[in-house]
This record gives sequence, C-alpha cells and structure tokens, in this order.
Amino acid sequence: MTGVARAVPRTDPLPPVPAAPAADPAPAVPSPLIRAFPTAPPPPPAPARTASGDPARADGAPAAADPADPADGAAPAREGDGDAGRRGARTPGRREQRYQETRARIVDAAAELFAERGFDAVSVVEVAKRAGVVEKTVFNHFPMKEGLVFDADPPMREALLDAVRSRPSGESVSAAAGSFVVAAVGLLGAPEAAEGVARMARVIRGSRTLQVREREILGELTDALAGLIAEETRAWPGQVEPWLAAHAVLGLYASLLELARDRVLAGVSGPELSGELRRQGRRGLALLQFGLAGYAKRR
Repeated sequence: MTGVARAVPRTDPLPPVPAAPAADPAPAVPSPLIRAFPTAPPPPPAPARTASGDPARADGAPAAADPADPADGAAPAREGDGDAGRRGARTPGRREQRYQETRARIVDAAAELFAERGFDAVSVVEVAKRAGVVEKTVFNHFPMKEGLVFDADPPMREALLDAVRSRPSGESVSAAAGSFVVAAVGLLGAPEAAEGVARMARVIRGSRTLQVREREILGELTDALAGLIAEETRAWPGQVEPWLAAHAVLGLYASLLELARDRVLAGVSGPELSGELRRQGRRGLALLQFGLAGYAKRR
C-alpha cells in the first residue's frame, strides 16, 4: 500500500527493549484494522416459535424476505418494538440473528468478488446479486462501498484505548499502546490468518480508493488516541505532545501491518512470520521508548 511507511530492517544498535509485561495483551481480533476476510459462517439458529407455539423455520438457512417485514438490511428490532409486539412471529433475538446472517453473506460475497476482479471493478449491484439480496439491502448494512472491506469503527479503537486506560502506575502511554500494537499485529502470523491477510493485501494494494480509506482510518485512530492522552495529561489546546505520541504509536502499527502484508504475499506465514513481526515490533517499541519513555507516565 502506498502512503503508509513500511518497516525497514535496521542494522544499527538500539537501546535495550524495556521490560515487557508478564503477558502480552490479547487483542479481540487477529487484525485490528480489517475485519476477518472472509467471515466465518454463522452458527445455525436455535429453533424459534410463533405466538401460537408452532415451530418457525429453524434449518439454519437464511429466511426468505418477508413482504411484511422491514427491509432485509433494516436494523434489528429492540425489545418492545411495536412491530414485533404486534406480530409476535419473530423474537428480537431471531431478527438480530437474521440481520447478522445477511450481513455475513454480503461481506463474503464482496470478498469473493473483490478477490476475483479487484475492488474498483466490482459494483454494489454485483455484490448484492452474489449475496442474494437487493442493492438497497447492501447499502442498509454498508452506506459506503469501502465499508465492505473496512469496519467503520475498527475493533482496535476501543481495545487500544482500553490498553492505555488500564496501564499500571509508572507505565508510559508509548509502552502500553506500543506493546498492545506489537501483540495485535503478531497475531497476523497465525497460519489460519495467512490466506485472509494475503487476500486483503492484494485487494487493498490494487485500489487507490481503499488505500485512501485506510489512511483515513489510521488518522481517526490517531485522533482518538491523542484525544485520550490529552485528556489524561490535561494538555492545553494546541499542545503537541499528545499528537506526537499518538502518531508514533500508529506509525509503528502501520509499519508492522505493511510488513505483515509484504511477508505473507512472499509466502511467509506461521511461526516464522509471527517471530519476525514481534522482533521488528520490539525494535520499533524500543525506539519509541528511548524517546518517549518519560512522557505521560501514570502517577
């Protein structure tokens, strides 16, 4: 991907890596920026019953669109919604499951088409047709086409902020956030992640639109982290340190992500890739710590 700095191996000595916590934080997803691609098939639904007690369709297959139902992509009903209360045919849980099933079908269809022909060459109409829904349903789930590749609110956002909020006394922001980033990206070396990472790398690097959107997401993550640091340190408006620290951490993330993509496309995966990502990550973290170790320590 152009526009994001790549990790370049260094030969000059770096200061010793600061002592790591006893256990690396465990990110919720293999890739903090991109969703799993393709998605895993949803589990079969539990049998549902109508108001009369008769079993509803529970064979695990997505239900056909119900003319009386809201659009297939409509948001799931909330407890007490008038529509669900009047009809009683589907519980909110079933509607939520159906919503997720439809969303997963759309993402999987998009993944297949983008891998076959590239993001820019595939229309939303084609994605809808492959997924067995109408175009409006795709837009109900994903208002922007780029949302078929990137989560609008990446899981990394809250996980990264939580790692900073929960850091122990005496630990700097760069240590907490940087250690989280290294642990998260290291998971991309898992053998089961290799195919998805390689596919995503090809799709993203083949589309200028996706490259721009990824840089926007990195910028949004940087803003969120800088905002938290500024709040914690009571920085005055315009103070540069929170932004400098946040940019350094997200720069490390972007570099490691690009390195992971390079290596997976070159056929490297499993323990070899995990080890390389962690080694490079620790070197980058040491560099951050050398310059930022004394900033924003928890008191």
